[in-house]
Amino acid sequence: MRVISGKYRGRRLNSPIGNDVRPTGDKVKESIFNVIQFDIAGSRFIDLFAGSGAIGIEAMSRGAAHTLFSDNSKASLELLKSNLKGIDDDYKVVGRDYRDTLYSADGKWDFIFVDPPYRTDYIGEICEIAKERDLLADGGYIIYEHGGNDYDLPDGMRICKRKRFGIVTVDYIGKSKGKTALAGSYDPITKGHLEVLDKALEDYDEAIILIARNPDKEYMFSLEERIEFAKLAVEDYLNVKVDVCEGFVYGYCKENSIDTVYRGYRNEKDLAYEKDMAKFNEEHGVKTELIEGIITVSSTLIR
Repeated sequence: MRVISGKYRGRRLNSPIGNDVRPTGDKVKESIFNVIQFDIAGSRFIDLFAGSGAIGIEAMSRGAAHTLFSDNSKASLELLKSNLKGIDDDYKVVGRDYRDTLYSADGKWDFIFVDPPYRTDYIGEICEIAKERDLLADGGYIIYEHGGNDYDLPDGMRICKRKRFGIVTVDYIGKSKGKTALAGSYDPITKGHLEVLDKALEDYDEAIILIARNPDKEYMFSLEERIEFAKLAVEDYLNVKVDVCEGFVYGYCKENSIDTVYRGYRNEKDLAYEKDMAKFNEEHGVKTELIEGIITVSSTLIR
């Protein structure tokens, strides 16, 4: 084994003997650090089932500010300490099981790497403890390497990304950021609407294209056509659905546990109208995020 990149690049690491410790392969390791490469520098990193320590040492090599290594196997701890000789980064080694480590870990952590023995189901409990103690920093991940088994996550956590490498699966588990709605007539949906959608999805996990049904307004396209156009426009978004609002937007939002709606505008006239609507929604407990600078052609001009 070796360190792939960073200041310890090429450093040889002692490998475990036998089948009790299963090191992460170079291909998988490189993929993991490609995913988090822009966030690893200055991060706080836990290597929870450390084994040889290869993942945590790779994190230090790439600039992690503090690394916590944990393992409750005497043989693994001896191997780990041999691999850490000559490394003077800020790190700590604890001989504890994963529960004790997580309950004693201080502060927020950007990454918690979890590679337990296959055929175990520790991940649900690990996520529960991380949630209970609020260990995961905003934007951070529990990086779970496993054999492709199904598992359940506690409310408030989700799989943000998944990579597969033959029999190995790596999941990036993060905090759930809830859902939001983008309300409008969508007569029809435009690229400008999709720009607002992309902005909303930077802050939320899920979004609803909420199409208004207003019997007092004339539309170019029928409600059924507007729904179909919208579904076609967002068919590549796995976390976006299309729905219809029969009454006030704030009423729909309250019924569906949504506290924020997103709206875009093109000019000062649009902005004045949107501010009035935002004030109305806020009076009823729903916040509006107005997205500035959305360059688009209006639905009216398209028609």
